[in-house]
Amino acid sequence: MKLTKKKFPAAAGVVLATVILTVCMLPAGCSPGKATTMWFEPPTKKVLRGDAPGTRSSFTVYMAGEEYEGCQAVFKYDYFTGPVTVSVTQPVSASGATLNASLYAEHYVPTVYSVPFFDEKLHGKTEDYPDGLSPLTGDIEFYSNSATPVYILFDSHGAEPGDYTATVTATCNGEVLDSGEVKIHVWNFSLPVAKAMKVTAGLDETRLGQTTKEADAADRKATYVEYWKYLLDHNVCPFRLPYDILDERADEFLNDPRLTVFEVPSNESDDTIRQYYQKLSANPEWLEKSYFYPLDEPSDQNGYLAIISAGERLTAIFPEFRMCVPFFANPDMGEQGDGIDVASRYVNIWCPKLHCFDQENIYSTKQAATKQPFAERMLAEKAEGDDLWWYVCWEPGEPYCNLYVNMPGVRHRSIFWQADLYGVEGFLFWSVNYWSEVYSPWEDMATVKNLSPYVYGDGSLMYPGNLIGVNGPCSSLRLEAVRDGVDDYEMIAMARNLGITEQTIRKVVNLVAKSITDYSDNDDDIQRARIVLATLIEKKLAEG
Repeated sequence: MKLTKKKFPAAAGVVLATVILTVCMLPAGCSPGKATTMWFEPPTKKVLRGDAPGTRSSFTVYMAGEEYEGCQAVFKYDYFTGPVTVSVTQPVSASGATLNASLYAEHYVPTVYSVPFFDEKLHGKTEDYPDGLSPLTGDIEFYSNSATPVYILFDSHGAEPGDYTATVTATCNGEVLDSGEVKIHVWNFSLPVAKAMKVTAGLDETRLGQTTKEADAADRKATYVEYWKYLLDHNVCPFRLPYDILDERADEFLNDPRLTVFEVPSNESDDTIRQYYQKLSANPEWLEKSYFYPLDEPSDQNGYLAIISAGERLTAIFPEFRMCVPFFANPDMGEQGDGIDVASRYVNIWCPKLHCFDQENIYSTKQAATKQPFAERMLAEKAEGDDLWWYVCWEPGEPYCNLYVNMPGVRHRSIFWQADLYGVEGFLFWSVNYWSEVYSPWEDMATVKNLSPYVYGDGSLMYPGNLIGVNGPCSSLRLEAVRDGVDDYEMIAMARNLGITEQTIRKVVNLVAKSITDYSDNDDDIQRARIVLATLIEKKLAEG
């Protein structure tokens, strides 16, 4: 789709053969409406309560080995009373091989559309959106004439390549109400453990402890480690290690191949940072994963001069440092040029806000006339050996992709296809558990109200399970889309590493996105592009 661009203001499983869901409405007997309906949707589709029934009575999931991929079964009844059981059989192949499947309830949160984040024609419109996911181990409510989606997650880790079949069934008192088949095709290649796309995000241990109500420091640390590992399972590397870098307990996490990046605290003493360097430099793989994040979003001359101060300090105490500074502003710096000129002295992980690649969002008129185009400038820095990441937060809104709860889910995943268009190889999200400004994120996802009460999901990508009786962290549709997007990016990287031409790769990526404002909102287009990539990869591998 092609959208009109806007300028935005700057801003500071358990493995089970069958998973059962019991649904109770009234204690009386089973009495579903005559027009009972079950259908399937892609994993990125956000099913609204009032959606009309879809047309897919079955679904096919395509995935690589060592990957997670999902779909949704959706139920809608004219009226309903009585207990219902929804189950999914363990996927099995013709040879008897199996892979894992699990079910998750989708939790809805209220949202209100607001400008400038959405088009003014939507301003003030309210809508409940699905986001939080919890394992289906208890009851969930069905509402009359209201669509109810169930998320089905498939896990191909350790599975053989080939075709598998699973059956999703809704029953009431032994009577089958609806049944549908899911086919799972596992390609003849596996994704590597260490991903090409580096995703890093803030996980606040103190805030996590406040929300999950741990009684003592040991409990808080155990909870933090649990959430930390959960994020790593979703291709997200939390900023900080669970233990101080000098603590030998940190070595377990440093050695995990899924950890691609981690932040070295820059607020420690010079002597401590020297000790960090001594330990990390003894292991080149650890050192390569490390980076500093000394300041956030410099917006004026003083902010960019602070980069120089930080760089001079680190040069003396951590000689091989890598510095990441997320930015959205590019002030004129007099004789020194502009902010990017100044930052280039020490920044070697460039992390602009996504919408800066439309340079009118970051360049002044003078800069646009005298400086190299922003996207080219970033690639030039990358050609000198620097890394290029990007980030989103409470902005940008439409027409750009973001992680808002009330955005189409395909856009969360498309961010990683767009990244390939611009040579971006990392994604930063400032927090996954900023829950301080809400009573419960399950009920209110406008978690950064000091910036905007109408941005849903900024600062929060997961949910505290204890607030709904679940022991441990809970995912979201958005976090699942991020994990899937990283895997999509990995497939693109695999195709490139196998020698598939840039022209061919660009054609495939363009099936999903042509720029940061020209992209598809069709949930099926990502699957189509993945199938093309997989076909290319399998052919190259077969050729040896």
